[in-house]
Amino acid sequence: MITLTILLIVALLCVLVGCLTGLLTLVGVLASLFVGVLVGALAGYLAGRFMGTETSLGRNILMGVLGSFVGEFLFGLLGIHASGSFSSFAISVIGACICIWIGQKISE
Repeated sequence: MITLTILLIVALLCVLVGCLTGLLTLVGVLASLFVGVLVGALAGYLAGRFMGTETSLGRNILMGVLGSFVGEFLFGLLGIHASGSFSSFAISVIGACICIWIGQKISE
C-alpha cells in the first residue's frame, strides 16, 4: 500500500513538473514573440527615421520584422552572418531600410 502511494505521488509530481515545463515553454514562446515584435518595431522606427518617412506603428513593426528577414537573406548571400544581438539588430534596421526604399520606388 505504501509503495503504491509513493508511486502515485511520484507520478503526480512528474505530471505537475511536465505541466509546469509546458507552461513555461509556452510563456517562453510568447515572451520571445513579444520581444521580437518590440525589436521589430524599434528597427522599423529607426529605419523610418533614417529614410525620412513618417509611418504608423503597425507599418514600423511590419517593416522591422520583414527587414529582419530581408537583411539576414541579403547579408547571408554576401557571407555575413549576425553573431550577436547588436549585429542582428543592425542587420534588421538595414533590411528595413531596404524594404522602405523598395516600397518608395514601387509607389512612385
